[in-house]
Amino acid sequence: MNRLKITLLKSFVLILQGTLCQVLVANAQNDQNIFTSDVDHFWQAFDSMHTVQDKEQQIAFMKTLYTDKATPGLLQFMEVRHFDAVKLVENITKYPKFWASIRPNTLRVKEKLPAIEQAIADFRKLYPELRNAKMYFTITATRSAGTVKDSISLIGTELATGNKYTDVSEFPDNRLASFFKNQESDNILLVAVHEYVHTQQKAEGKILLGQCLDEGACDFVAEQVLKTTLTNSYLVYGRSHEDTLKTQFKKEMMGTDFSNWLYNGAVSKTMGDLGYFMGYVICKSYYLHAKDKKKAIKDIISLDYSDQAAILKFLDDSKYYQ
Repeated sequence: MNRLKITLLKSFVLILQGTLCQVLVANAQNDQNIFTSDVDHFWQAFDSMHTVQDKEQQIAFMKTLYTDKATPGLLQFMEVRHFDAVKLVENITKYPKFWASIRPNTLRVKEKLPAIEQAIADFRKLYPELRNAKMYFTITATRSAGTVKDSISLIGTELATGNKYTDVSEFPDNRLASFFKNQESDNILLVAVHEYVHTQQKAEGKILLGQCLDEGACDFVAEQVLKTTLTNSYLVYGRSHEDTLKTQFKKEMMGTDFSNWLYNGAVSKTMGDLGYFMGYVICKSYYLHAKDKKKAIKDIISLDYSDQAAILKFLDDSKYYQ
């Protein structure tokens, strides 16, 4: 075989190896269904916007390098939490200390991917009916630590990775200070599992009891998956004020006003999101009273939180108010 043929054969082998490697990487990404490219794109846009002073140019960088390259998850997040390149630039300009302090945490998310994948595997052992769901790590202009849209798990990485060392001094309220103070670097596992549980649920609650069970179930199941006692601020506060909260919640749980219990971290004078605690502790009571623990997990996840009769039966079976 002459030298030309040998050279061509080697080139063909190298091309084949490269193609095979790309296929394997693509398959691995499809298998794990976890995507982090939005985080990388955001920081590229962040660095570029700081090379200019003009706001319109900064927005152009954020749009071209971040939102125009958005994954399907980021596009969904932008829709449900109402942010875009303009709001991102405004947020970055307003809270420079926060963004400087949170950057290293967001970039360490990739290091947590094996632990997240293991947590999902452990979740499947606990709940064999688990359906695969895609998970997107994004940056959201401090809009949300996580949510779910059309069975896709969306993580706001700049909030999900915050901890007591994150600089929140520029924010006018204590929402983030309260949210971050009990968080550690591994909190990303909790957020990831919490949102993954949401992808398995049927419907949100129509009354306060149903919506609190919807949220609290995710924390309780996450605790079982991660085999650790959760230390979210609202859970720590709730445990030490349970008797008072239990009495007050019973008076309001059949209503449709969520404002005293859910999504109120920015306005609460004591502790926000205590409805998460109430849902969590009712689910825990149901689990502890159940003879078949595996079935109890299934019952909690598959409960139709919009069905008033179903959630009242669940509450009764939990024996929480007996």
